[in-house]
Amino acid sequence: MAATGKDGMDLEALDRLGVYSIRLLAADMVHKANSGHLGAVFGCAPLANSLWSSIMRFSPRKRWINRDRFVLSAGHASALQYVMLHLTGAPYDVSMDDLKEFRQAGSSTPGHPEFRLTCGVEVTTGPLGQGFANAVGMAIAEAHLSARFNRESYALFDHYIFCLAGDGCLMEGISSEAASLAGHLRLHKLIVFYDDNQTTIDGKTDIAFSEDVGTRFTAYNWNVIRIDGTSSDSAVYANAVRDAQSQKERPTLVIMKTTIGAGAGEGVEGTASVHGGKLPNLEAIRRKWFSPEGLRESGDPVDARIAEMVQAELDELPTTGGEKATVLPMFFVPRRILSRFRHIGSQGDRRADEWEDLVRMYSRTFRASEPDIVADLENRVGGRYLTDDWELKVHNYLVREQKQIYAGLRTLSNTLDGPDDNGETSPEPLAKRQKVDVAQPKYKAGRVYVSEVLKNFVEMNPAVIGGSADVASSAGGHFPDIQGHFLPPAFAERYKGASYAGRYIHFGVREHAALAILNGIASASCLIPFSTLFTVFYQYGLPAIRMASISKFPVLYIGSHDSIDLGEDGPTHQPVEVLPQLRAMPNLLVIRPANVEEIVGAFQVFASMYTVKQDIGKYVDPKPLVRRPVFIMSSRGELGLPYRPNTAISGQDGVWKGAYVIHDVYDDLPANMHGRSSAPLRETSSEHPPPLPDIVLIGSGQDVALTMKAKEILLQWSKAFNDRLRASFPGFPASCVNTSPLLKIRIVSMPCWELFNEQDQDYQDTVLCSNYREVLRIYVEKAATRNTGHDKYAHFHVLMSSFGLSGKAADVESKLEFTPEYIAGKVWSSWVDRGRILPQAGDKADVGFSTWVSHFGRRAGAH
Repeated sequence: MAATGKDGMDLEALDRLGVYSIRLLAADMVHKANSGHLGAVFGCAPLANSLWSSIMRFSPRKRWINRDRFVLSAGHASALQYVMLHLTGAPYDVSMDDLKEFRQAGSSTPGHPEFRLTCGVEVTTGPLGQGFANAVGMAIAEAHLSARFNRESYALFDHYIFCLAGDGCLMEGISSEAASLAGHLRLHKLIVFYDDNQTTIDGKTDIAFSEDVGTRFTAYNWNVIRIDGTSSDSAVYANAVRDAQSQKERPTLVIMKTTIGAGAGEGVEGTASVHGGKLPNLEAIRRKWFSPEGLRESGDPVDARIAEMVQAELDELPTTGGEKATVLPMFFVPRRILSRFRHIGSQGDRRADEWEDLVRMYSRTFRASEPDIVADLENRVGGRYLTDDWELKVHNYLVREQKQIYAGLRTLSNTLDGPDDNGETSPEPLAKRQKVDVAQPKYKAGRVYVSEVLKNFVEMNPAVIGGSADVASSAGGHFPDIQGHFLPPAFAERYKGASYAGRYIHFGVREHAALAILNGIASASCLIPFSTLFTVFYQYGLPAIRMASISKFPVLYIGSHDSIDLGEDGPTHQPVEVLPQLRAMPNLLVIRPANVEEIVGAFQVFASMYTVKQDIGKYVDPKPLVRRPVFIMSSRGELGLPYRPNTAISGQDGVWKGAYVIHDVYDDLPANMHGRSSAPLRETSSEHPPPLPDIVLIGSGQDVALTMKAKEILLQWSKAFNDRLRASFPGFPASCVNTSPLLKIRIVSMPCWELFNEQDQDYQDTVLCSNYREVLRIYVEKAATRNTGHDKYAHFHVLMSSFGLSGKAADVESKLEFTPEYIAGKVWSSWVDRGRILPQAGDKADVGFSTWVSHFGRRAGAH
């Protein structure tokens, strides 16, 4: 006797018709697009039918925070997810018209699932294994939020993460890293279905993959279940999930033995050819599943009952040319199947409303006894992840640091008679006042400044959670008294503060998985993820950073040891090419601060991803923010300026602009640098415009200090040169020996290319003088290699032409010619060479000493 539901429906027949409908709707999408992947869709349609009809809790109407999550790690099977989003309800914004636009430019049903582009898609997947690690991140988020907020009778966070992964996902190293960590952390709310169809693009998996996956995952401390994935009976999958949900200390891997392209017919199903592309026999399959005659020909009693359902659908269709249809048409969903899924969706809508009621009751119950917890919950549910106090705490930190720094910071004068550090004209010779080896303030390492700002940020914002791949002791990021440890409660005997309420994740040496896990945390809502690593080790996880950038996940990446400055570890650890790689990635803000002010500004820029509301354009995701990940890159060694800035713009404000003038060609800024404004230039009247520089030196990070020291040397050289030039022509009229006392050199700090590129052209020209042909611009950066975009901003550049060296930082920099003297020499050479070839109004052919002297004098600084 057929199994029936409470309403008398034939569940067995409905399940199978649901599977047929899912397969054919996806096949129609791929056929119309002439592109797509159906092998996994056909094989996993029974699982999808069961998950969405009887297992997962979700709301088509709203992004219910406590919904179950579904992650399609095998992202090439995107047609399966789009079909299910359509079936469960129009509010998911996947209409039949959207299905018909599958893989078309500008549609909301792209080739692989994209977060923010398709409502209902939790994460962007496609590169195999990424979704697996994302699902681990979601499970971490669920465990943390439940530990922080759940109370007896108030299980606010109690959802499961379902992930569908294929053979390719489990071959990728990232899934091994993520699975190992998930088992270690005992993330029992994670349930992964493994589509074990033993087929990849190049053939059967045994050509390259023969391990026992179940045994491997058992060793990872996973619960492993094996089922027949070819069954269309929902109970098979529901029973497996019930077993998984009984686990309290282990995630679950459900190994489904499936057939790729199941039901596609002899010679197609079970072969590598069905992985991608449209089916050559689609109409024969449609007749087999969507016509009463074809269904009865199978001789299966369940198909015979389905034939009656299909006949009822055909009877309702209008006639075409006076003839009744005998096969249901393309892009058709039987009414009983559609109503079944829509009913499930409406049940989820009610659950979402009930959850919101529970949150309100929770707030009333615990407001008096736990006011901070209630306020935190209400803020996060309302989309406010940052507190109002963190900026004040960071500001107070910055004031203390500035006071200490500026107490011993000298002034670099642009003139012979410039003021000393007290603002008074000094009688001492310039060479003595501008001696390069004069003692400077003792700065902290860049990584230390970043870690101290991060500590304040973490302390004041309980939504911040993250970790490091075993280098927190060097790169920073772990503050045990503030964050504790995100570990199972059983670890509390060994590690003080160990619980799922902890906010520091010990990723171990698993960089790729760690960064992909952060994407899952970002997707889960209510949390702000961060990581700290040596900059070079982010290369292990670049695919995850790329996915965050595509997804607009506001993840904070902190990279220490950013250049050859890291010294003895040598070229394997010196990231000379990583900065250009990151800059080349769209929608990623890469900030390399030059001092502690810019570091604070970088954190403010990151915080704005969670606070500044902007138009989201066409994207359907409801969060009204334009977001992107931020990478803050810092040094192993000291970070700070050798002299006081002499412009009005502060480091914090300068970061927002991407680049700004930090030391200009005039000396009239007051000695007290606190409270500097954001004006790029001093105010001058139209009758007395600010002087143009001869040379603009551009840098980021430690290289800003390097260019400032080089400027000092260039001022000395230019004075000595002009003195010698005058002495070479005794008795000549002054008009014939037209020299300027010193070169006019502007120093520009450019911490963020992306933000600078977003400024208007007027601002860019104001900073770089790029609208003046005669102004020479040179970019200096020891953290980047040649031919990586610097020519957009400068005529010449001093960059790394090779990998680094092992040795003490100062020795390495000297060997590779990144010292003030070397930089000054290269700038001087470029300036002289440019002066010989750059034509100017009034130039004449050389006819004597007077012409040559006048010509060269203008190159030496007269404008």
